[in-house]
Amino acid sequence: MLSIALLAMSAASGVQAAQLMCGPGATPLRISTAKATWSADARYVSAPTGAAAAIVDDYKWRGWFNPTTSTHPASAGALAGQPLQGNWLSFGDAQFPTGAAGNTGTGPYPAVITDGNVANGALVARRVSFTYNEKITIGPNVDLSSIKLTGSGGFDDSTDLLVKPDTTPSGATDWIRTSASFGGFGAPSLISVDGNNTGMGFYYGDNTIGFAVVNTGYAPTTSAGNPTGLFADFQITADCLTEPEPVASAVLSCAPDVADGTPVEIGPFFTNARDWKWAMRTDSGALVENTAPEQPLFDDYKYRSWFNPAKLAAGQETSARWISPGTTSPGTADLPGVPYPAATGQTKPGYYGSVFTMNQAITVADNVDLDSIKLKGRFAFDDTGDSVYVKPATAASYYTPFKHLLPDGYGGFTGSVASPFTTAAIPGFEVGDNTIGLVLDGGQLRNDCSNGLCAMGAIAEFKVTATCKAPAPDPATGTQTINFRAPNPGVYSATSGPTVAWSPAPPLTSSAGFAVTYSTSTPEVCSVNASTGVVTLVNPAVAGNCTITANAAAGTWTDPNDSTHVVNVSAAPSVTQTMEITLLKTQEITFLAQESRKVPDGAFAVDPAAQADSQLPVVYTSLTQSICSVTSDGTVTPKRNGVCTIAADQPGNAEYAAAERVTQDIALTDAPMVITQVPTLDILGLSLLSLLGAGAGGLALRRRKRAE
Repeated sequence: MLSIALLAMSAASGVQAAQLMCGPGATPLRISTAKATWSADARYVSAPTGAAAAIVDDYKWRGWFNPTTSTHPASAGALAGQPLQGNWLSFGDAQFPTGAAGNTGTGPYPAVITDGNVANGALVARRVSFTYNEKITIGPNVDLSSIKLTGSGGFDDSTDLLVKPDTTPSGATDWIRTSASFGGFGAPSLISVDGNNTGMGFYYGDNTIGFAVVNTGYAPTTSAGNPTGLFADFQITADCLTEPEPVASAVLSCAPDVADGTPVEIGPFFTNARDWKWAMRTDSGALVENTAPEQPLFDDYKYRSWFNPAKLAAGQETSARWISPGTTSPGTADLPGVPYPAATGQTKPGYYGSVFTMNQAITVADNVDLDSIKLKGRFAFDDTGDSVYVKPATAASYYTPFKHLLPDGYGGFTGSVASPFTTAAIPGFEVGDNTIGLVLDGGQLRNDCSNGLCAMGAIAEFKVTATCKAPAPDPATGTQTINFRAPNPGVYSATSGPTVAWSPAPPLTSSAGFAVTYSTSTPEVCSVNASTGVVTLVNPAVAGNCTITANAAAGTWTDPNDSTHVVNVSAAPSVTQTMEITLLKTQEITFLAQESRKVPDGAFAVDPAAQADSQLPVVYTSLTQSICSVTSDGTVTPKRNGVCTIAADQPGNAEYAAAERVTQDIALTDAPMVITQVPTLDILGLSLLSLLGAGAGGLALRRRKRAE
């Protein structure tokens, strides 16, 4: 992360604006309270809907500390030990004249309403707000979650930090966020607000900052000896966002004459709102393209339970960012704490849910084994990572058969720098340009749940890997091949219809451009169109293997660049592929990421439980018997430290075929043993202990409920 700070920049008009600046020479902006640079929204009692009450800074109540003789406390960061700057801001006291009981100033002062009324111009209800007159302008390369306010002040009485961005992602111009409460006025108290911990409400562009004060009893300054006052002296700093590393090439290709099976990879690729888009979403049960007006993605939004990629441990740093549509109702600890546009179509009703695609195409060369392409890296999703989206430029549509390939969870990366997560082989790639993306299920239809619960996001840092193969023979050598590939998935349910969804689609021509012809060796199960390769089941359908063979006859090939160059090409080696036909419906298991557990805590239930979309019961099996055991209904018994791997299966029934197995890991650790001497209790003590135990029994830590 590059260091960044606030600099005060004078505009030509003489009005100052404070800008977040990156790079060498930046110094923190120091802001202190002074009548000339601060305003208030309080109104005089005599004119509650009229002009704002004037701030005075010559008044000091006898209980307020004297800033001219005070210094910043040791906890005030870079300002520690320095003399305080600024004055107390107040409206004075209408009942205590100058010098009364130790007060200072040139009173008495006009009576002021400090119990704010929004209808009368107050920014925050039931508070009086003091705001800094200069806008805080935040550039687009600033990490909003790293903004910090550090210093000290005095607040009479309870005071909240106030931030009002001029614009928000949703377009709202009246959004105000209050956070980080302060109090104390007899001695300088700490001002320390860290954007990593709370959503202060700063957003890109101009922001108004200030403090919203509650006067004791919400009383106006006509209450004798009860003035409203504020003193603050603080710095604002932040960090720059790390720009995603550019990808030198997005061409997945092997060097000439490389041996079959040699690994090849390109990347890394990083999720960010610049290089990715929300391409597709499920809306009211229908899959729709994200066309104009396009719903944007943002990489400055972080739900409070998502890990902060900027705070990863040394050696695990990443340029990847969370990409999300945000929420319309952020929680207090959501970052940056501003509303995002309403979005629909976050949930997955069937196979595909929300699809985030990478703007840069992955170009696959003809010497790459298409059936070996995988993603390798680090991934996290809220809530469920599903399939990898693939759409070749040569195809009319994206690859539709669904296959669960990606990890789940949002509290941390699955995979590490030293041990990246690697998917299974990804179907759908073809030679040439391919659009790829991440498919995820946010768990809701909209992002307008209260308190930010309807967050949806993805973060990934990955490489595209494959193995090499010998390139297709050049027809100039008199040979040809047929790129008839194994179907994926290799099982087709006859309940889906009589025409088999054979994917990748059988090719129409060979590498020499000669027509391919197809035949079936299992006519009792299926037939095939000789010229198109379209497979049709017999009627009525029967279970069994459908085996198809592709051939291309010999012929004469003419060089397209030299009509005099004519070659006799021999017949292509035949290629045979098989798909299993079942009369049963297919089903899929969803098994979300599991929390770590402590061995001494004993047995626990799998949570969240795995679910089959057929609604049939899932059966669990431990794949690490030396570390843990599990009952078929999901009660796990830890045995020792380690990674407990649980498999979820659904064997099927008379209606459904068996589901593909899904596994999840559970980290098992030891908890430190604490030995406490227990005192002897009398009857009264035992009774009290019993009551306390009964009360504690009703308390439990709950996981985040996504349906709220």
